[in-house]
Amino acid sequence: MKKKWLKYGVFCYAFLTSAPLFAATGGIGLTFDEWIEEFRREAVDDGISAQSLDMAFQSLQLYPEVIVSDRKQPEFRRDFQSYLDNAINIPRIKNARKLMEQHAALFKEIERKYKVPANYLLAFWGMETNFGATKGEYPTVSVLATLAYDTRRSGFFRSELKHCVRLIQDGLPPEKFSGSWAGAVGNFQFMPSTLRNFGVDYDNDGQIDLWNSLPDALASAANYLSAEGWNPKVGWGREVVLPKKFNWALIEQKKTIEEWLEEGISFADSSEIHEPLSTQAELFLPAGVHGPAFLTYSNFRVILKWNNSVLYAIAVGHLADRIVFRPSFSKKYFQKGSAFTLENAQEIQELLSKMGLYDSDIDGVLGRKSREAIRNFQTMYDLPADGYANASLLEFMRLVVNGGEKRDNLTFDETVELQKILAKGSYYIGPIDGKLGKATLDGVELYKKVYGLSSGAVNRALLEKMRVQFARNLENGELDPLVKEKLRRQEEEKKRLKANKNKRLKKKKTTVQKTKKTASRKGLKKR
Repeated sequence: MKKKWLKYGVFCYAFLTSAPLFAATGGIGLTFDEWIEEFRREAVDDGISAQSLDMAFQSLQLYPEVIVSDRKQPEFRRDFQSYLDNAINIPRIKNARKLMEQHAALFKEIERKYKVPANYLLAFWGMETNFGATKGEYPTVSVLATLAYDTRRSGFFRSELKHCVRLIQDGLPPEKFSGSWAGAVGNFQFMPSTLRNFGVDYDNDGQIDLWNSLPDALASAANYLSAEGWNPKVGWGREVVLPKKFNWALIEQKKTIEEWLEEGISFADSSEIHEPLSTQAELFLPAGVHGPAFLTYSNFRVILKWNNSVLYAIAVGHLADRIVFRPSFSKKYFQKGSAFTLENAQEIQELLSKMGLYDSDIDGVLGRKSREAIRNFQTMYDLPADGYANASLLEFMRLVVNGGEKRDNLTFDETVELQKILAKGSYYIGPIDGKLGKATLDGVELYKKVYGLSSGAVNRALLEKMRVQFARNLENGELDPLVKEKLRRQEEEKKRLKANKNKRLKKKKTTVQKTKKTASRKGLKKR
């Protein structure tokens, strides 16, 4: 009988913004065991049975290396060509074609039901786990508990941990749950909430198995794409060539293919156009005016719902094309100039915010709002308005906004993170409010003394040192010195209280014995 999982749904973790530590309960300062007990109480209140929690947590342990991995942000953002070369190669294309032939009947069945072609499913499968070769071996329950206990994305992972336990409550064996260090599982790296939302028992064995059942894995991926609006009548997009004089304001705007052709755009290869000329298409320049240009169709936006990265979406689409023998892109597009970091992206967002052009999160994720703000800035200063952020644009923005000065101060989110690290080590007991008030600054000074850090400004360099130290303590299983001292005092206090209690009991016992002896003597005298 087919299992029906309840529908809750966030798809993937990779591009989510941070949530407040222990947002539901304010449990900062708890040990891992204490946090687990607090989580159990909350989960039971939410309708999860104690028996299910016992099953899920029977081999539970903290994985410090997972927190280290989560905190190691990539120093440099990959440019278009290096990302593509890593994602799409001849062995991967050949392997996909072989699998398509090997499982032809299954792919046809799934396409008939969900209207998602085999080459796209194979492209996602290849991108996510290299066709099942890298599903991950971390115990998912422990990983999710560890990340929920950490100070960065606790709200998201706390929710995913509940979904994971509910899956076990619904009958999925706990021993099946293994996956990536980020909690994603199976051939297509679903998070537990996505598994509950879109998982399909396609082989009808009574269990949704995304690890070992290819029918279940492929059908679940197709079900997700179908539910998000996959259109079987169009592809993902096409590489195009722009005319020499082009209106940059048309970037990320929608027109029909026919209207784009009238704007002077032409396709980069001469292969047949599979989509009707009335198909709506959007123009993307993922690497700016000196990189490639693409007309993308509605399915491109569906791919972005799976993973909100333009480069990922282009890689999936192009890999799907190459699997069915469509041509590669017209040329290679190598990045020129300095490498561009996550920190650089955050600084650009801050500068745009200072100018009143951007009012969203300072997270280093240059999504649609960020790109639109960049285009507005470029238009103001007569630059090609391609919405592309790079090192030269950042230098120019620094000159315009800050007189060339580099960013060093902490953002609101970074101040929150600093406060959480301080609170975790008992250096700070105030509110996590993102403000560098006296209590926070006092906590910083105490932290510096404990770890022998030089005095100076509270800036990004200091926060980076604190992150590294926090991760190192977790990796080595060490407690913060201040926490050690706090626990030592607590232990001494317990011993003192126990000794006092024993002393009182002994005194009471002695008093009782004396009373009994006195009473006994009086009794003898009366006789």
